[in-house]
Amino acid sequence: MSVGVFGREAASAINLDLGRIPTLHVIGESIPQAYFKAIKEVWERGFEIRTEYDRRDDVGKYIDPASRDARVLIEVINPFAEPRFPPISFCEIGVYIAEMLGLKDYKVLPLDRLLLKAAGGGENAQEWPYTYPQRLRKYPCGGGHFVDQIELTLDRVAKTPFTRRAVATTSLPGIDPMLKEDVPCLREIQLRCPEKLNGRLALNMNTTWRSRDLYKAWGDNTLAVTFLQREWAKEIAEKAGRKVNVGSYADYSGSLHIYGQDFGAVGGDSDKGLQSFFDTFTEQSFMERSLTSEMARDMLVLPQLQKLLQPDQIEQWGFPPESVELLKRLVDRFSEGELP
Repeated sequence: MSVGVFGREAASAINLDLGRIPTLHVIGESIPQAYFKAIKEVWERGFEIRTEYDRRDDVGKYIDPASRDARVLIEVINPFAEPRFPPISFCEIGVYIAEMLGLKDYKVLPLDRLLLKAAGGGENAQEWPYTYPQRLRKYPCGGGHFVDQIELTLDRVAKTPFTRRAVATTSLPGIDPMLKEDVPCLREIQLRCPEKLNGRLALNMNTTWRSRDLYKAWGDNTLAVTFLQREWAKEIAEKAGRKVNVGSYADYSGSLHIYGQDFGAVGGDSDKGLQSFFDTFTEQSFMERSLTSEMARDMLVLPQLQKLLQPDQIEQWGFPPESVELLKRLVDRFSEGELP
């Protein structure tokens, strides 16, 4: 079925009649290009479906339009192609990169208390059921034992680059189904490392996501996880004693969606919807307004990290010494010229 032939309304009506959530495939040379294409595809071809976050008025009537939702596979051929940083972002990307390296793992509840929280024990809201690096690097196995899945995965790839078994999960089946809201979106990471014609290895990365906010999260998520991809390529190179380049990145989301409450978020009213985003951007202008890694480092990433190292911020967050040291290392690396 071609939306170009039938139109979005007809395609949506057919999907609704079948109860079919469409499956879409997007390929972009860079992160900004893939981001723009994904927003366009989900807006034009997504299924209209309610979410658990849609707002209601005092009598229970929905305020927000239904979301646009699809199952989507996105491939970024070169995740470090410039410009790398899209012109829209909804988090402090420097802080988010640090979080993906373990900055806030200290806030995660120990397994025994997490079991109580999952069962309705009412833990402090400042304590978290997980962070992605905590689940990946210190996966709780009970009895105070942990598994560093990433270290084992990198060892496996370094020993056997063509392996298909280099997989790490964030899922805790004994915990996650009981959590009311804080269920991990990122579920699995797979590393694959084929050999290029020049004999170098190329670290490809696949990720699987339960659910994803396309408009407000996909871009920032992808910047952070591909930063990890490059970090892991360096570690594999050290372990294997071989050159390892960063290869392509691909992610699959079981639900990649644009929330109804965001339809008017880009300068338009809710009746006009996200079409105003495309009035603001064409693919070309979206790329032209994206930032190079050097620009993003100097304007965003480095200032955000330096701010977190201020005494009032350290006290406010209650950073332990290992978190402070992580921030200092990142600031030193970016100050010396490394790109995010």
